[in-house]
Amino acid sequence: MGYKAVFNGWNEIRLEDLVVAYRKAKADCYFENTFPSAIKFAEYERDLLGNLKGLLELIKGEQGFSGRSELLGDFRLLPKKLSAKPKEGAPQNGHVHFSNPDRAVEYLLEQNEIIPEFRVVGDFPVDSHILSALWINTIGHKFDAGLEQSCYGARLKRIRNDELFVDKSKKDFHISAVGSFAPYFQPYQKWRNDGLNAIRSELEKERHVIAVSLDLKSYYHYIDPIALTSPELHKELNLDLSGEELDFTSELASFLCAWARGASKFAKGVTQGKAEVSGGLVIGLTASRIISNVLLHRWDKLVRETIAPIHYGRYVDDMFLVLRDTGTIKNSQELMLFLQQRMGNEVIVHVNNADDTIWQIRQGQAIQGDSEIKLQADKQKLFLLQGRAGLDLLDSIEKEIYELSSEHRLMPLPDQLEDSTAARVLSAAGSVGENADTLRRADGLTIRRLSWSLQLRHVETLARDLPPHEWQEQREEFYQFGHNHILRPDNLFAHFTYLPRLLGFAIGMNEWPQAEQIALRAYQSLDHLAKAAPGGAPIAINGAKAKAGNDLWRVVKGTLTWLFIDAATRYYDPNRLLLGKGSRKEKRLSRLFLNGIFDSLITVRGLMDFRFGSEEFYRKAPLVALADLAKEPYKRILRTASAEKLVGTRDSKKESRILKYFRSADLINVGVLEEFLNSTRHSRLEHVAKDHRRKESYLPYIFPTRPLTPAEISELAPECVGFRKINGKLCEKLPSVVWAQYTQAIRGVWIKPALVAGEREDDESIGTSTVRRFTRIGVGKKGRITVALTNIKTDDRDWSAMACNKSNLSRERYQRISELVNQAIHLKPRPDYLIFPELSIPLRWVNSLASRLNAVGISLIAGTEYRHFQGGELLSEACLVLTDNRLGYPAAVKIWQPKLEPAVGEDKELTSKYGRSWAYQRLRYKRRKPVYMHNGICFGVMVCSELQNAKARIKFQGAVDALMVLSWNQDLDTFAALIESAALDVHAYTILVNNRKYGDSRVRAPSKDSFLRDIARVRGGDNDFVVAATLDVDALRAFQSRAKRWPSESDKFKPLPEGFRLAKVRRRLPPQ
Repeated sequence: MGYKAVFNGWNEIRLEDLVVAYRKAKADCYFENTFPSAIKFAEYERDLLGNLKGLLELIKGEQGFSGRSELLGDFRLLPKKLSAKPKEGAPQNGHVHFSNPDRAVEYLLEQNEIIPEFRVVGDFPVDSHILSALWINTIGHKFDAGLEQSCYGARLKRIRNDELFVDKSKKDFHISAVGSFAPYFQPYQKWRNDGLNAIRSELEKERHVIAVSLDLKSYYHYIDPIALTSPELHKELNLDLSGEELDFTSELASFLCAWARGASKFAKGVTQGKAEVSGGLVIGLTASRIISNVLLHRWDKLVRETIAPIHYGRYVDDMFLVLRDTGTIKNSQELMLFLQQRMGNEVIVHVNNADDTIWQIRQGQAIQGDSEIKLQADKQKLFLLQGRAGLDLLDSIEKEIYELSSEHRLMPLPDQLEDSTAARVLSAAGSVGENADTLRRADGLTIRRLSWSLQLRHVETLARDLPPHEWQEQREEFYQFGHNHILRPDNLFAHFTYLPRLLGFAIGMNEWPQAEQIALRAYQSLDHLAKAAPGGAPIAINGAKAKAGNDLWRVVKGTLTWLFIDAATRYYDPNRLLLGKGSRKEKRLSRLFLNGIFDSLITVRGLMDFRFGSEEFYRKAPLVALADLAKEPYKRILRTASAEKLVGTRDSKKESRILKYFRSADLINVGVLEEFLNSTRHSRLEHVAKDHRRKESYLPYIFPTRPLTPAEISELAPECVGFRKINGKLCEKLPSVVWAQYTQAIRGVWIKPALVAGEREDDESIGTSTVRRFTRIGVGKKGRITVALTNIKTDDRDWSAMACNKSNLSRERYQRISELVNQAIHLKPRPDYLIFPELSIPLRWVNSLASRLNAVGISLIAGTEYRHFQGGELLSEACLVLTDNRLGYPAAVKIWQPKLEPAVGEDKELTSKYGRSWAYQRLRYKRRKPVYMHNGICFGVMVCSELQNAKARIKFQGAVDALMVLSWNQDLDTFAALIESAALDVHAYTILVNNRKYGDSRVRAPSKDSFLRDIARVRGGDNDFVVAATLDVDALRAFQSRAKRWPSESDKFKPLPEGFRLAKVRRRLPPQ
C-alpha cells in the first residue's frame, strides 16, 4: 500500500485523491452526530464517479473553492442547553423535589426565568466534507502531529510503530483507516483517568493538591479561522508548509470565514434587536476539530513550561489541572491571579466589565488572530484535597465512574433495566437550575448523557437479541422512562442529539404509536419552552446574549423534524422496507406517522430548505441501507432475507471504473479484497440466489462505515485459522498472514508489518498439501489458565423447539444466560475461558455474548443450538470465539466446530419425531478434530457423544494440555468413567460441562493423589451459576517432558501411558 496524500497545487489533484477523501469523509460524517448527512451521502454515492469528477473540475477551474457559495450549505440552529435564574421576588423555598415530571417543570418555570442557549451549525453538501477530508489527508495531519501529548480530544488516528530504534512519538497519519479520528470515549476516558490517577498518586504520598477543572466560554464561536494561516503558528508547530499547501490552507480559512459571516447573518434572522452574534469556527466540518486544537497549542506549552503542574490535560475546550497546594489558593479568583503571575500579564488578562469573572487567554495576534479565548472563573471547579478525606472522596468518585463504565461491558438484564446504574444516574439528575458543587457532580451533564447513551445501547442489544413480544412490558417502561426523564422540557436540550436515536429505536421496533408519542412529546416540550421564552425573551446564540425572534422556535422545530426524518430513514426495519413485510395496520400506521412528520416540514419551508416527502423516503431509505449508512450495518443485512433486494442493484460498469481508480490509488490491496470476497461469497450471501451473488456491489467494502471485524472475517473465511476454504480448497499462505491481509484490506487498519509480509510458524506439519495439526491463535505464552464452567439448565422443551427450528428466545432464558456472562466478567481472577454445555446457546445470541466477553479478554467456548439447512438437515456445533492479539492489537477469531455425528438417541428422535437428518454433506472437509494452540495453551474440543470415540480421543494424546467436552448427557456413570479415563490416557486436564438438569460438570486432572484429581465438580442445585478452576499447564508439561516415564515420590501426576509422544511445541525444559 503506497498511497501518499500530497498537495502540489490544484492542477495536481487526482481523482484518486478525491476517492480516498470521500472514503474518510463518509465514515467521519456517519459517526459525527452534529447534523445528519446519511441521505446526502447515499444520494451522492449513486453516481459517485460523476460527482467526484464534477468536484475535480470545479476546484481545478476555480483554482480553489472558497468563492463557491453553494459549498457553504445551510445553517441550522441546534439547542445547546437551558439555563435558569430565579425570578425577581420568587420566594426562597430551599430544595423542592417533584417526582412528577410535569409538576417539576411547572415549578421550574414558575420560579425561574429560563434562558435557552443555541448554536449555529453547518449542514454541508457532500463536496464540502470531501474537501475538508482532503485538507486533513494532505495538510491537516501535519498540524495535528505538532500538538502536545496533553491534548487528548479530537486527535487523528495514527499508525502504531512497534519497530525498534525508531522515534515512537512520531507516528504517521493512518490514511487507510476507516474514519479520521480516534473514537470519542477512549481518549475521554484516558483524559479523565489520567487526572484522577495523578491526584491519587499525590494524595497517597501525603501531599496536598489542588484539582482544577477549567472550561472555555463558547470557544468555537469566537475563533478566527484566518489564524490557521499564521506563519507564527506554523513555526510554533514546527511546520514547514510549501507554497501550494499554504494556498490550500488559505482557501480553507477563507471558506470558513465565509461560513462564519453567513452564520452571523442567519443568527440575525432568528433574533431581535442589534445583538452581534459571532459565527466563529463552524461545527459540523471535520477540519474544524483540528483547528480548534491547534489554536490552543501555545497555551498547552505555556501551562506545562511556566506552571509545571503535576498533571495537565485538555479535551478540546475542557482542561484538567492538578497542582500542589501551597496554601495560597482558596478560591477561583486567587487561582486566576496565580496563573496570571506565572504565565504573564500579557497571556492572561482580566476583562473589566460588568461580568468580572471573564479572563482572556491572549497568545498573541500572530498566533490566534482575532480569536477571543475566554476563561469563565465562575464556571471553574476548584477542589483542595488532602489526606484520607481526599482519598475517600476520590474513591467514591472512581467507584461511581467504574460502575457506569463497567456496566457498559455487561450484558443487559431485561428485568433490571430500571435498576441499572445508568438509570439511577438519570433518575437522580438535578434540574437545569442546579450547578455542580462537588467533584462528583462536576461533570454531571456528561455523565447523564453517557448514562442515557448506555440505556439506549442496552435496549438496542435487547432489540437485536429478543423477539419483540418477549419484552413488551420492559419496553413500555423504557418509553415511559424516556418521557419522564428525557423528553420533558427542562431536559430536552441536554439530550437533544439523542432524540433521533430514541425515535429511531421505536421505528426500528415497528412501534408506530410509541414513535408518534415520542415525536409529539418532543414537539410539546418545544412548544412549552417557546411559551416560556417567546419573541423578545432573553436567549443566547453562539455564546452571545440576544433576544428571541418570532421565527426562532419554528426553526428549531424544523431542525428537529429533519433529525426525525433522518432517523426514520436509517432505523426503518430493512425487512419491512425492502420486502414489504408487516400487516396492513402496521403499514397504515407507518405511513400516517411519516406523512405527519413530512407535513410539519411545510410549516418551515419558507425558513429552511427542506424538501422531502413520503415517496422520496421509500426511494431513499434503501439507498441508505445499501451505502452502509443505516442503523443496521450492511454486513448484518446480508444475513437476512433482505439481502436479495440489496445485492445486484448497482451499475456494474460505473462500479468497475470506481474500483479502477481505487486500485490506482493503492490505498489498500484491492487484489486481496477481491480474493476475500470471492472466497467468502457463499458464506456471506447465503440468502441470495446463487446466480445473483456475483452481482454484489464492491462499494460497501471500499467505502464502509462499519466494516467486518477480525472475528467476522475469520468466521467467513476459515482459511484465516488454518482450515480449508469454504469451497474445500487448501490455502497456500500461512493462516495468520491470510487473516492479517484480509483484515488490512477490509478495515484499512495497521497490522504488524512482519505479519502481513509473512512469518514462520514452527509447526510440525507445515506445508500446503495437508491441513496443519495445530490451529495457532494468539501470541501469548501462558503457563496457567483459569476456566469458568457454567452450570446452566436447558430443558427438553428447549430441545424440541430448536429441533423444529423454533428456538426458545424467551426473556427468562436470556436473563439467565446474561447473568452467567456477567458473573464471569466479575470473577477474580478473571477467567481465560467461559464454557457452556452442548446446545445451550441460541445462535442469535452468540455475537452479543462473545463481544462482551472478548472486550474484557475472556474467550467463549459454547455448545450452540442446531443450525438448520434446506432439505430438513441440521448440525450441532461448538462455537469458539477466542481472543487473539496477532494483529498487533486486541481482536478475536471465531470458529465453528461441528459435531460429526449425532448420538444414537438424538438421531432417532430427530428423525422419527421431527423429520430432521444430520447434514453429513456439509462435513466433507471437517472430519479432523483440530488442536487449538491459543496463547501457547493446546486444547481440543469434543461435543458430548464424541468422547466415546476412543480413536478420536487418543489422537489428542501428547498434543493437548486440556480436553474440553461440551455435553448434554444423562448417563452420568458412563461419562464419569470416560472423563476419568480420558484424563489418564490422553494425560491432560479434562473438562466436562454438562446440562445442569443432569449435572456432574467437572475439571479432572491426571493427578497422582486422588484428592487432587477433581479440581472442580458440580452436581445438582436449583440455580444457574459459574464455577472457576485454575489449571497449572506448565507443571503438566514439565512432568511430561521427562526423557523416561519412571515415577518418583514427589510426582504431582500419574505416570504417562505407554506410547505417549509429546508434541514438540509442548515440551518444557528443564523437565521436572
